[in-house]
Amino acid sequence: MDIKILALIMAFGSLGASPVLAGDKIWVGLYFAQNAQPAPGAAIAPKALEHRLNAVFGFNYYELVKSEPIEMENAWQQWAVPRNDFFIRVEPLTSKSGEPKIVYYEIYKDGFIVAKGKYEPHPETPLFINGPDYKKGRFIFVLEAR
Repeated sequence: MDIKILALIMAFGSLGASPVLAGDKIWVGLYFAQNAQPAPGAAIAPKALEHRLNAVFGFNYYELVKSEPIEMENAWQQWAVPRNDFFIRVEPLTSKSGEPKIVYYEIYKDGFIVAKGKYEPHPETPLFINGPDYKKGRFIFVLEAR
């Protein structure tokens, strides 16, 4: 078989094999969950996400502190630093063609790991990571395929 044809078959055969869609990016957002209404003009969670967060955590409002996209195609660690004392390290793990893409994450508070795990991004299935309490609320990381 011609090597060019074999290369094309391999390239097109691997398309669509991963559950991550929309350009192979995941979105990392840090929310501050609280019962007091945020200040006017504050960025808040989209309604669909807000309902899901409310069902899990029970707070009335979810104010977006910071968000960043993470490129799944890059096989190196990426950091989201929404605050000086609280941040997340995300590393897309390498996978073979046809295998699901997995993300390894570590959350740090004051320089110490407070949570770590793996996440297989799927559209419509975000990962909620419970963070520390702060004032009269709580920080929550959200990872989701976009």
